[in-house]
Amino acid sequence: MNATESDSFATPRTSFGPDRPICWPRLNDDDAAEMIDELSDCVQWLTHRFTLDHRTVPPCWNQHGPVIEELSALCTAWQTAYTPTAGGDGPLAWMNHFSIARQRLAGPSGLTGS
Repeated sequence: MNATESDSFATPRTSFGPDRPICWPRLNDDDAAEMIDELSDCVQWLTHRFTLDHRTVPPCWNQHGPVIEELSALCTAWQTAYTPTAGGDGPLAWMNHFSIARQRLAGPSGLTGS
């Protein structure tokens, strides 16, 4: 597989995932399901792009409230870090936040508590 083929999946659409903070407790079931669908695109991209395995993002991530909160915060921050109006240090700040989030996700018991 050449670099172009391996990176093709890693190039997100123009917009994907939540583009604003999500207050999950305020969503009704239909809106929550829609947000999970949007978040799934971002989670799929994150796990591929950064080679995250099941110890960091378990396949059942969408069944664990703390993991949903962490991943939605990461995806929202990614969206804002890469907007045309973002400061030049936005991507680097996101990478710092991502590093800390990975530690929380894959910590001794992880956010799933397992």
